[in-house]
Amino acid sequence: MVITSGVAYAVFFGAYGSWGPYWPVYFSQLGVDLGAIGLLAAIPAAVQIFVSPAWGIAADRLGDVRAPLAAAGVIAIVAAAFLATGPAVVLLVPGVALLAAGTSAWPPLIDARTVTALGAHRDRYGQARAVGSAGFIVVSIVVGLLINARGPRVLFAVYIPLIALAVVWVVRLFGRAGTRQRVSGVGPIGAFRLLRERPMALLFVGSVLVWAACNGASAFFSLRLVAQGADAGLVGVGWAVNALVEVPMMLIFRRLARRTGVPALIAAGAAALAVRNLGWAVAGTDLATVAVALLSGVGFSLFLVGVTGWLADRVPSSLRATAQALFLGTAYATGTITGALGAGAIANSAGLDAMFYVATVVAVVGALTIWLAVGRPGSRPA
Repeated sequence: MVITSGVAYAVFFGAYGSWGPYWPVYFSQLGVDLGAIGLLAAIPAAVQIFVSPAWGIAADRLGDVRAPLAAAGVIAIVAAAFLATGPAVVLLVPGVALLAAGTSAWPPLIDARTVTALGAHRDRYGQARAVGSAGFIVVSIVVGLLINARGPRVLFAVYIPLIALAVVWVVRLFGRAGTRQRVSGVGPIGAFRLLRERPMALLFVGSVLVWAACNGASAFFSLRLVAQGADAGLVGVGWAVNALVEVPMMLIFRRLARRTGVPALIAAGAAALAVRNLGWAVAGTDLATVAVALLSGVGFSLFLVGVTGWLADRVPSSLRATAQALFLGTAYATGTITGALGAGAIANSAGLDAMFYVATVVAVVGALTIWLAVGRPGSRPA
């Protein structure tokens, strides 16, 4: 299952490697200003708040992630094809929203399928997820070079085929999670009942803060580099550096967890993102900004793998896709929308430096909240 999931991660995150680093550059070329870019970054997150749990609930009800993933992939392809036409700025809003509706299903459902299939060996989740980061690295660098030669629109020539390939892969090779039982007690109310436990509620709030600080700052990483004189090639390298560190960190996560425990690694990941934001505030050159981006990989990998594993140990298998969608979909999206809107507003009024400083403070508060959630002995999974 590690190989099957690893390929799915690699193809999907490879597709994201063609989109994530370059959509601000593409939209900027279409005449979109900084404030509107912040708004466009917030729109998909708003969609994910509601759509991501819906995908998780659908998968848990079916007992199978394949049909939801296939439907989501088709939606993403249609949206990307529309955005590739270079529509008017006002039409970017529904296009980006539709793209988010499709892509929001993929990470949480692949995560849920992977940890369920691994069973007692789900601490190997990081090994499968690391392959996704490798795919992101390769594609983001290649697309950066293609953009230098052909312009930003070329990103869609990579994105659309990779999403199509991901759909084919999961439909053909992702089986059921070992049971053919449909789950009837899964729904929106049941999903949010997970938050009645204090550790789960604090983890949700802390996750929102961490993702707000992380993604609010990341939304302007590409433009920061461009403002410092970087070309599209270096922008691609900057995003690849993020993912480059993720690969070894995810591979060694099992060893680190055995020494320090998963809760400490989750909190350390949040703290690393705070230090990264501070580094971006003070970095004076494009190369220094890229170097600081190494901390993105450290923070993201520790936080993502840690939260995924912590939830897998704590949540019943019948709610696993729902829980992953709630914490890695809804919490992620809520943080992204608040972070993007806040970062866009601050960047427009006070500049990028001020925005990165504020993002640092938010990340610190998030890290402390996370520790209150998972750091106490009583909050740890049995």
